[in-house]
Amino acid sequence: MDDAVKWFQDHGYTRSTIRNHIHGIDELVRWLKRRPDAFARLNQRDLNAAYDHFHLRKPGVAGTIRAVSRFVRERDILPEGRGTPMLQSERQLEVFGTYLREVRGLAETTINGHQTRLRLFLRFLQFDQHPSIIRRLKAEQIEAFIRVTAKTNNRFSLQHVIASLRSFLQRQHALGVLATPLHQGIDTPRVYRLEQLPRAVPWELVVALLRSIDRSSSAGLRDFTLLYLAARYGLRSRELVRLTLDDIDWHAGTLKIPQSKTRQVLQLPLTKEAGDILVQYLQRARPSSPHRELFLRRRAPTGALEHTAVHDILEYRIRLSGLELPPMGCHVLRHSFAVHLLRRGAPMAAIGDVLGHRDPQSTAVYLRLAVEDLRTVGLPVPTGGKLSPLDLDDWQGKLPRVRTRVMKRLAYAGFRSRLAAPLRAYLEHWRALGRRYSLEESTLRRWDDFLHRHYPTECEVRAEMFQRWALTMPQLYPTVLRNRLRMVRNFLLFHARQHPKTFIPGMETFPKPSPACTPRLVSTAEMAHVLATANQLPASHANPMRAQTIRLALLLLFCCGLRRGELLRLQLRHFDSKESLLRIEATKFHKSRLVPLPPSVAQEVARYLNLRRQHRLPVRPESPLIWSCNPLAKATVYSAPALASNWQLLCLATGLLDARGRPPRLHDLRHSFAVAALHRWYRQGAEVQTKLPYLATYMGHVCPTSTHYYLHLTPDLRRSANRRFHQYAVGIFGGAQ
Repeated sequence: MDDAVKWFQDHGYTRSTIRNHIHGIDELVRWLKRRPDAFARLNQRDLNAAYDHFHLRKPGVAGTIRAVSRFVRERDILPEGRGTPMLQSERQLEVFGTYLREVRGLAETTINGHQTRLRLFLRFLQFDQHPSIIRRLKAEQIEAFIRVTAKTNNRFSLQHVIASLRSFLQRQHALGVLATPLHQGIDTPRVYRLEQLPRAVPWELVVALLRSIDRSSSAGLRDFTLLYLAARYGLRSRELVRLTLDDIDWHAGTLKIPQSKTRQVLQLPLTKEAGDILVQYLQRARPSSPHRELFLRRRAPTGALEHTAVHDILEYRIRLSGLELPPMGCHVLRHSFAVHLLRRGAPMAAIGDVLGHRDPQSTAVYLRLAVEDLRTVGLPVPTGGKLSPLDLDDWQGKLPRVRTRVMKRLAYAGFRSRLAAPLRAYLEHWRALGRRYSLEESTLRRWDDFLHRHYPTECEVRAEMFQRWALTMPQLYPTVLRNRLRMVRNFLLFHARQHPKTFIPGMETFPKPSPACTPRLVSTAEMAHVLATANQLPASHANPMRAQTIRLALLLLFCCGLRRGELLRLQLRHFDSKESLLRIEATKFHKSRLVPLPPSVAQEVARYLNLRRQHRLPVRPESPLIWSCNPLAKATVYSAPALASNWQLLCLATGLLDARGRPPRLHDLRHSFAVAALHRWYRQGAEVQTKLPYLATYMGHVCPTSTHYYLHLTPDLRRSANRRFHQYAVGIFGGAQ
């Protein structure tokens, strides 16, 4: 007891707390005396049993037991206790953890994550009841586990589960436990870069939060210093709690940051303001302690903060500040700091150096939040277009005929052939991994219908069956036909895992894809002509604001480069009238992005919404932005065929046609937007190469490489580029003379 009291004092417990712990120990001893020979064989498991007894009945005594457990562990007074034998699954996980630690050199937190995920897999297999089940493991059991796990995990978490599963099965195969390499046949969910927008708050709110902290107390000064370093240096929570007194070099004026993510040491300059704040904290708020960590716990037992405490401190200070800040973690301060530097004109390389990024692509993420810089990418509303008369009588008959690609709908749902069960299992498997597979289901239903009609008793797929089915789609373009054949081939590859005799067609036998369609670029003057003519569209029974709706839809496609699907999925809640921007959610490749609107486009959207209110049309947050009220349609959003039909009508009226005499595709407006933005920068004399990352971010691309597909060398662009090179070359060769 004397040693325990001294230990309590050394670890910062107050006199009143020590007194309470002594009373708690008295109750603990009386509880232990009820057990025969308790003190003769006392061990840690007895203390755990005491905690389970008291933690609901008397929480204070349970707190004493936790403190006593830490004391006896540190002094190594009591044995752990034999307890129950280790389960077979835990022994298996311990052996695998040793392999990850000693052979692969993984961190302890990573090993714990692998073991946690594999514990669920072994429990699913009932490994403790059947220890030899790994030797008899089949692919169907693995797929069943993945389908069950997918119900409680998103794609990101499921990817980690499958990575742990692959690593474990690969090890079992290397040891000879598994005869077949099952780890090679496990599919993984597809996760794309930049799916989620980084969260950031305006820098003014960050400064207001720091100023709201009361620094008159030691607790307030500690929290202020902690959050100041997080905000002004963009430090992660683990980096903050790992800072020590030795990381501050007062003579050199530097701060050494042991990075938690890259395991490297980052050296940053210690500003005068940061140095003064640290001096105040060390003199007034940090208690004297043998611990070298910069930030310490306020409550006993004393020691370094856990990284989770940073989130609790931030949440507590936000609540006290009274500011309108959403719940957020420490990483939001890091994002806000990066965007603040970006808006002040700091180069991307400098921002990456401050944040400790090794890859420039990691820093480019913050371009997506630079709203004012991205706003300059959008095009203003084209004006000055002349009106053209609309001919609404049989205008579709004036379009050149092209071969139809429409296929007849099947009269039934589901699958009916002898392969119905594998087809359903295939779709269920990939949807559990996060794929939509709507087009794949439609194609597989046609494949199933073909098998049901022509091969009703066949269970095994042969080459003749696949080749005969491919001949039933002569109306499809080569690229479309190739994709349909590839979808069925993917199913056959899945089916062949359990049925090796399944025929697998070679990709080299499929039709070659057609060359990409050359877009018909629309100039600003042509678009102004179309928009002026759109004002004459007559109202319909489905939409009294047909003209205004079509005009706004075409404006957003041309001035902001939106995809057609993105436009039609927009709801009123996605328009931020204060910031004048659109929020695109879960678009192609599951990505989300912000699209700041140019002032003239933002005015058009606001004017359109005011007209909707005047016409008493729906203005609820979940209402579609491009609204329609077709009584035959399930949704109140404009359908894609209706929007394309109106676009073709306007193109015929204004003479906007391609070389075949047909109106351009709606997607050609996205190409036109990219080329027009590039040409505008050449006219303004801007550095085009530095602008390309902003154009890629605005269009929702990961990097400018994807944007190059939309940058077509028009005659105007060629002349502008030649003029720019001429100015550059004359300066060089003129100086040489």
